[in-house]
This record gives sequence, structure tokens and C-alpha cells, in this order.
Amino acid sequence: MSKSSKPYRRFRARGGDGQGDGMDALRKLTEAQRQSASEDRPRGAHRAPHPSRRQPAPQSEPVRAQAREDRERHRALVRAGRSWWSWRGLGGWAITRRVAAIALLALVVWFAIGLVVFRSAVSQSNDRIQRDVPPLLASQPKGMLSSPTNILMIGSDARPGETRSRADTIMVMRLDPDSGKIKYLSIPRDFRVYSGPRLGHIKITESYFHGGQSGVIRAVRRLTGLPIHHVVVINFRGFPKLVDDLGGVTVYNATALKDCPYPGGRKVSFPKGDVTLDGADALVFSRVRKCDSDFARAARQQSVLRAIQKKVLSPLSLWRAPWNGAAVVRTLTTDMSTTELAKMGWLQMRLRQEPGDRIILAGESQVIGGQDFVIGLPDEDLRQIHDFVGP
Repeated sequence: MSKSSKPYRRFRARGGDGQGDGMDALRKLTEAQRQSASEDRPRGAHRAPHPSRRQPAPQSEPVRAQAREDRERHRALVRAGRSWWSWRGLGGWAITRRVAAIALLALVVWFAIGLVVFRSAVSQSNDRIQRDVPPLLASQPKGMLSSPTNILMIGSDARPGETRSRADTIMVMRLDPDSGKIKYLSIPRDFRVYSGPRLGHIKITESYFHGGQSGVIRAVRRLTGLPIHHVVVINFRGFPKLVDDLGGVTVYNATALKDCPYPGGRKVSFPKGDVTLDGADALVFSRVRKCDSDFARAARQQSVLRAIQKKVLSPLSLWRAPWNGAAVVRTLTTDMSTTELAKMGWLQMRLRQEPGDRIILAGESQVIGGQDFVIGLPDEDLRQIHDFVGP
């Protein structure tokens, strides 16, 4: 390519010979201009950023407002003409709110249906209370949530060929919001009590056979001096189905039972420690007593009742609480209303239970007139009852 055809002209500084000193002179000239500009700039002033490094200017408020209006107009056009149940055109937050509302509505409907089922079961349970029972129950002006409550729990069972039942389980449950405790006082079924001039001294289990629900209430009040605010009767014939409906229960067996005689010619065994029971096994575990004593039997019954309460009130099964509660109430006879049963469940969840608060009324075995009785120990029994009602 000839010299005249180049698209540029080589720079040549004045006085240079074109062999490289021209570029040196250009660098010196540029440096001198930069230094002069720096000296002329006022102190504290900043150099303007290079045009390529400048941040884009923020949008003005009218521009942002217009963008929002455009988005809303677009969504309105998408939603136009759709059904109320359609999700077309909904934004992320709108979808979240709608899902939350549907879930809440489903939960309310679920519990409303469960409450109807529960109330129906409670009504049937109240109808089975004998007419002479309410006058025997102590009043509670401050209510269950504000004052101690004694609830008499009776487990009834009829022997083969008999139409009237005996009380296999007699237990007072005390809910005390003041001390924050829930306590149990069990009375052995063979405990000897006075039942009036007609019957004289009998086993406390027979007070149910002769006087029904009111007979046991009178016997317990006479023996312990405790006011009874409510009564709950558990029918053992429906007990296995109740436990099975709950999916079984796990109890702690303090003493191993091996080859214990049981009605019907059976022999039953339960290992020491945690034992998982279905309905039939839970009934056997609660009733067997030939291997030890009524005191050990009462302890087993307390453990079964605690396991049932724990299963019904478990947070994992809270969503089934109305149905589980209805299943329990169907096996009961009680004077408590729906509200009172709900309060009792709430207190059972809130109050603490300690091993020392599970008491079995003391006594010693004696044979009188050819019958086995448990004879109370007055001083020890008085101390236990004092501990039961104390803090």
C-alpha cells in the first residue's frame, strides 16, 4: 500500500524526527494538561464519573404510578367476565389469601360437624344418669376453671348371668387450678364400708350393686369426707371398642404379671415396662388381680385412664378431638355438660401430673365372715386424704 493511500496520517510532534519521540511529547503534553486541571479544581470537588459508569437515573413517581396502573388494568381485563370461583388473573398474594381462607373454612366446618357429633354423644350420656344423683352432687359457684373439682370415676361391670353391675373401679380425680395439679385417689374394690342399718358393712364395690350410682357416691362421701362435684361411670363392656377406636394405648406396667388366673379359665401375662395394648388387652390389664392385690390393680387402672386421656388430648390427634371425644363419651354415663367436659379436657392438658399425686387409699387385708375385705387404716387414710386435697 502506498503512503498516499493510508486512511490516517502519522502524528509527528514539532521538532520530532518521526522515530518515536513524537509519542513521548504527546504523553508529556497530556500529563501537563491533566495536572493543570487538577490544580484548578476547587478543594473538595469530585471528578465527574465516566459517562459509561454513571447509574441510570431513577424513574420518576409518575412513571412508576403509570406502570402500576398498567399492571392493574391488565389484571382487570384478565379477570373480566370470569366466575367468582375462578383463579384466572389472580396475583401471588391473592392466591395465598384464597388458599388460607379455604383452609380456614374447611377447618371451621370440620370442627362444627365434630361438635354436633360430640354434643349428641353427651346428650345420650346425660340421659343415663339416675334421677337421685344430681341432689347428691356438690355445687361449684366459681366453676371448674376457678376452683378445685372432685370427679368420681366408676368402672362398672356385671358378672355373667347378672343384670346389675358392681363397681370394679372407684377413683376420685381432683382437678385443682390453684395448685396447678391433677390428682387421683383410688379406693380398692374390697374396701370395707358401712352402708346403713339395712346392709351393714359391705365391700364398697357392692354399693353400686345395691344402690347404683347414688350408692357409690354416698359410700365415697362417707368414707373420705370429700365433696363430689361430678360423676363419670365407665361401662367396661364398651371399653375394648373405645381403646380400639383410639388405635390402642401404651401404658407403663410397674410389676411383671406372669400366668395370672383370669375369669374364663384363662391365664394372662404382661411384662414389666411399657406395654402397648389393644382394646381386649387393656380390659384384661385393668381387671386382673389374682397375682397381686387390689392396690396394684388400682395402679394399673390409673395408668390405663392416663393413657386414654393422653391419646385423646394428644396434639397429633387434635384434628380428631371432637370424634375421639365422642367415642369416649359414648362409653360413659355422666352429669357433665358439653361445656364442662370441654373444660375438663382443657384442665387435663394444662395441669401437671406427678407420681406422688397418684394415691391408693391404704388398708390391710382381712377375712371376715369368710369374705376377703380391705380394712382401712384411719390415721394413714386421713393423712392420704389431707395430701390429696392439699397443695
